[in-house]
Amino acid sequence: MIDQKRSFSNAQTYGWTAVTLSAVRTVMDDHGFHEIVPAILSSELEPGAFHSYAVIGDRLRPDVKRIDTGNIERQVTVTGKESYYLPVSHNFEKQQATEFLGKVYCLAPCVRLLQKGEASSRKHLNTFFQIEVELKTESMEEVMRAGEDILVGIATYLSSKANDLIDINTVDAPNHIAAICKGDFPRITFAEALELVGAEKGRETDLTFEEDQGLSKKFDRPFWIHNYPKGVRDAVYHENSEGNYDTYDLMLPFGYGELATGGIRPKTGEAILAQSLSNLGEPENTLTHGHAEWKRNRKIQTAGFGIGFERLLRFISGSRTVLDFVQPHDHGPNRIIPGMK
Repeated sequence: MIDQKRSFSNAQTYGWTAVTLSAVRTVMDDHGFHEIVPAILSSELEPGAFHSYAVIGDRLRPDVKRIDTGNIERQVTVTGKESYYLPVSHNFEKQQATEFLGKVYCLAPCVRLLQKGEASSRKHLNTFFQIEVELKTESMEEVMRAGEDILVGIATYLSSKANDLIDINTVDAPNHIAAICKGDFPRITFAEALELVGAEKGRETDLTFEEDQGLSKKFDRPFWIHNYPKGVRDAVYHENSEGNYDTYDLMLPFGYGELATGGIRPKTGEAILAQSLSNLGEPENTLTHGHAEWKRNRKIQTAGFGIGFERLLRFISGSRTVLDFVQPHDHGPNRIIPGMK
């Protein structure tokens, strides 16, 4: 069993969060990205996502009744004025914002309740934040360079604040920040990643937690994995000439594993629908249809990624668990993850 117990003081949690938020906003501004306001609720499903639901009351408290249905625990029936889906990312919304601002980002709240085995991973939370980044481009080189510049810029900013970090620092923080500052992030294909971890050639399932961790121990700085086969991804990306998806993960070294995921977006509305409806089996009431129509009408090509904010905090601070970055004022579902008490 992996030790997932929280180890940071409240001062460290607040301190690292505050200085890193300042770093993110400074660097994004320096690189010409415009901050947008994330959408909190939606009347439509996001493709491939496991959503949670929010009930909006009026002047009365919502009446929430729980029922048991067979072996499914804690199913609910809800009575209230309005109900909406909670966000699991800000993927489609940020793409549409590029119509008016060519390079955008936001700090998006996400709700993805933990799946089996994730509570002990040290890098999953029920509610978390992503630095959602998107820019007008169809070049993987351009978007990877943007991701590297952002991450190196954040680390460089933090290095310049070393004196301010003395009271919250850990033994590993300076080395982790220095690893990012090295830049020149290596790039490997998914096939090469499988080879490096000794997995079966041609496998079309993603890296396991153990493989992810073992692979990242082989590097001394962040690195990219790209060119994923269709069976590995459950989102919507451009299909390249090899029949794979132009999608990528940005990985952290020293066993910390995945930090960010993204890709080149499909180039037509028809491609969006084909992947969402055929590959993911999505129903009609999803964001897919409106996004496909937007793509047909606007013909705007973008690429982007989402950086796990708590995962970034975990690495740069030298923490061993994202539980260190459940904010002391947060009384939501992260409080029930083993290790928080």
